[in-house]
Amino acid sequence: MRDLRSRLLTPLFLWLIVALIWPGGSFENSKLQAQAVVSGTVVMRYTLDPLVGARVTVAGTNLGTVTDEAGQFSIQGISGTEVTLQVAMLGFMMETVQVRVGTTDLQVLMEQSVIQLDALVVTGTAGDTRKRVLGNAVTQIDVSAAETAPVQSFTELLNGRSTGVVVQKGSGVAGGTSEIRIRGRSSLRTVSDAPLIYVDGIRVNNRLVGGHTDPTTSRLDDIDPASIASIEIIKGPAAATLYGTEASNGVIQIITKKGADGPARWNFTMRQGMSYFNNAAERLDINYWEDPVTGEVLSANMVELEEARGTPIFSTGHDQFYTVSVAGGSEQLQYFMSGSGTFNKGITPDNHGKRYNAQLNLSAQPNPTININANAAFVMSRYRLPEQGNTGVLPELQRGSPRDLDTPTRGFYAEPPDAVWEAYHLNQDVNRMTGGISVKHELFEWLNHQLTLGLDFTDQEIADYTPRLGEQYAQFFTARFASGSKEVEREEVLYTTIEYNATVSKDITDALTSNTSGGFQIYQKSIEFLETEGEGFPATGVKTIAGAGTFQRGRDDFVENNTVGFFVQQQVGWKDRLFLTGAIRADDNSAFGSDFDVVYYPKVSGSWVISEEPFFNFGLINSLRLRAAYGESGQQPDAFAALRTFEARPHPEGTAAVTPEAVGNPDLGPERGKEIEMGFDLSMFRDRFTVDFTYYNQKTTDAILSRNVAPSSGFSGEQFVNVGQISNSGVEVGMNALAIDSRNLDWELGFTFNTNKNNIDSLGIEGWLDIGWTTRHQEGYPVGSFFAAEILSAELDPDGTAINLMCDDGNGGSMSCDDSPPWVFQGHPSPDFEGSFNTTVTLLDRLRIRGLVDFMVGQSKYVTDRWNRCAWIQNCEINVYPERFDPRDVAAAQNGGANEFGYTIKEASFARLREVSVEYSLPDSWVSVLKARSGSISVGGRNLGVWTKYPDLDPETMHIASAVEEPEDQSVLPPLRQFSFTVRLSY
Repeated sequence: MRDLRSRLLTPLFLWLIVALIWPGGSFENSKLQAQAVVSGTVVMRYTLDPLVGARVTVAGTNLGTVTDEAGQFSIQGISGTEVTLQVAMLGFMMETVQVRVGTTDLQVLMEQSVIQLDALVVTGTAGDTRKRVLGNAVTQIDVSAAETAPVQSFTELLNGRSTGVVVQKGSGVAGGTSEIRIRGRSSLRTVSDAPLIYVDGIRVNNRLVGGHTDPTTSRLDDIDPASIASIEIIKGPAAATLYGTEASNGVIQIITKKGADGPARWNFTMRQGMSYFNNAAERLDINYWEDPVTGEVLSANMVELEEARGTPIFSTGHDQFYTVSVAGGSEQLQYFMSGSGTFNKGITPDNHGKRYNAQLNLSAQPNPTININANAAFVMSRYRLPEQGNTGVLPELQRGSPRDLDTPTRGFYAEPPDAVWEAYHLNQDVNRMTGGISVKHELFEWLNHQLTLGLDFTDQEIADYTPRLGEQYAQFFTARFASGSKEVEREEVLYTTIEYNATVSKDITDALTSNTSGGFQIYQKSIEFLETEGEGFPATGVKTIAGAGTFQRGRDDFVENNTVGFFVQQQVGWKDRLFLTGAIRADDNSAFGSDFDVVYYPKVSGSWVISEEPFFNFGLINSLRLRAAYGESGQQPDAFAALRTFEARPHPEGTAAVTPEAVGNPDLGPERGKEIEMGFDLSMFRDRFTVDFTYYNQKTTDAILSRNVAPSSGFSGEQFVNVGQISNSGVEVGMNALAIDSRNLDWELGFTFNTNKNNIDSLGIEGWLDIGWTTRHQEGYPVGSFFAAEILSAELDPDGTAINLMCDDGNGGSMSCDDSPPWVFQGHPSPDFEGSFNTTVTLLDRLRIRGLVDFMVGQSKYVTDRWNRCAWIQNCEINVYPERFDPRDVAAAQNGGANEFGYTIKEASFARLREVSVEYSLPDSWVSVLKARSGSISVGGRNLGVWTKYPDLDPETMHIASAVEEPEDQSVLPPLRQFSFTVRLSY
């Protein structure tokens, strides 16, 4: 693959040089062209307020610019006497204006709208394409919330802002993350079901990092939300065909901010915030203990006791964010540069960190036929993360006992919080660089082609360090642990993108247009691992593995995956309102089996703006577009899943030897996603009310799972095979309304809603596949469903012991729970439906109030804390006062250590007041004191309230690292309540 890459790069770079000196398109020729100009301002209709960031282009050319802070624009180098300007901006109707060349005082009035059929999208298409052309839905997210709400990460920015996109929250610790899933679970989890992520056309690292005791972090959260201009999402195979293998779970494209013609414009933002564990003492369960001799019941609220002692477990966190950016340029070169710092102090001493971001974007137009966009982003982060799961403060608190209040543990399970903070140092350091260049060349009036090259490199180190403990803390641990240790995991991850496409555009007749596109993509992902560890430090203060005296070990490894794909697409349009598209992509991937051939993914789609037909005359309806699409894409196997491998072992004679490890599968291919998507986009009441509706039906065929290998083969373990089938179907509805649009009051409303029905149609093996304690893949049920025994009835004897337990027999009847009852379906981990409400009220064009509520309904979780406390440790109220509870629950708690019952699996539906923010635009007289053009102040809150019947700490959080096996909430810090104050100034 490396040889192939080098052979391709040389001619591609030569092509770039030739493009720059092509006759009629060189730097010299551009100087000879007429330098006529058109300039003016873009303002909001009625209020005449300037619009910042509106895109102004000369139709039929590559000439264009973006309005500045005053709404002004200027386009030079225009030829002819009259041109057509197209003005577009998110949230406004597109305007087309005929103007004489040389006009310098043009005023363009734009009217607010919540539908944009002519908005440009770049995701899932061969080049920029208007939404009206596409037969599939593409969601464009308004990222302005990042400016006022306390949004600190990319995953928080996505939350509740798109139909079909489920953001599963992980831990609430500073530096923690969420898991992103689009349109349900489409894989049996032997391969990732996360979407692909692109930044300005470059595929980037989106790996989740974390272990069973580590909070999970995501490389997506390296991205600074303040540098993002827009986000586009395509949600399944019907739209992702051109991305080929790896794209069946959807694609998210992040477009960063760009420069604009004009003088340098500076922007400064400062945010100060606080975060805290709301009502911790009330939400964390009280621990109980019954004296076996006296029968006396003692109880302890560990949070309150530690506060009274003067050693509170939780404090108020402090969040800080600062960013400075500058944008400007000339007709030939525009630039955007930004730098930011994020500083987080968590609510416990073992959680804090900092992140530095830098972004540089350059856009050059050396002549009217060439556009060059280059970008580079740099990230450096240093975080200390708390332990969770089986170790850390929360499990020590939850599993403690009042029996031990007067011991050195102070009532905690094994060690008090200060011992935990001293013993466990989990540090994650990241250095990352993402860079790319894209060159678009208009070779002829009817032929455009584009080359994109990019790299994303991440150097990540996770160090788990325990110092040599002094006598004060060594008493709580084994002598081996107290002697100190260090384990370092180092990853170097490199993503490489090479993409080329060309489009031939022809007007066959006045009504019929044709666009023919073709191209190729080469993607490479390589990961180098290095792990070292050592134990036994001879003295305090030693921090290096080289200083470990009793044990040292290390290993390294390397994984590489390569994809080469080619595509061709034909699109025809009739009178700019009816569009048909057909495409096919061919892919080869290095993870395919040696006997598996190239895979082909077809696509066909149609879009009809029926409201522009002469016969369409429905007074209240302004626009109606019907759309439908069918497409396929895939998911490749894991890197070594198809290979027959052998494991190195020491030979008894002292030499090296190998033994069989994995049998491999030369016929192993990708999982294949097939999807039908259809829907409509409707706008009414002068485009003030819109509905986007989509129905999708998706099937994953050749789903990959593992099955046992026959011992006669000479290999042990399991073999990966393509045998399963999964179906996902549902509807997605997005509604927006501009309820009031006046000079002094604007009121916008939004609502999203989507459903998902997930089912395993076929496993290809007999029985089911266990993937966790209570989760399994079983035909006829959703992926990763929960199963456990279900107690139907029980009685309590005079001593409070559960007797006469009767369980579900799996056939609608009952049987004694003593006779090994079957496990029955208890729920599934994905929501049946989810959505959000949002509203924005603007008063006097100065005061803006935003609110967001999101909800998920129908998902379940394994309540691991309930099992640990009530069934294992038995320090719950149900253990000491059984008469207060349902006998069935008492029976489950008393017998849960020997069997799994539905008592520990609960529905986790909820609705949460996610965000509220208030922004005030400062009067000119105020900002002039600071020599600024404009400014604003805002206050915001996040995670302000939740409505749920979930019985444990929080319905939303999940230990993401364990989600592959068991969606659980074992000792995970819930979402913290956050407040922030932000100041923004523009110069």
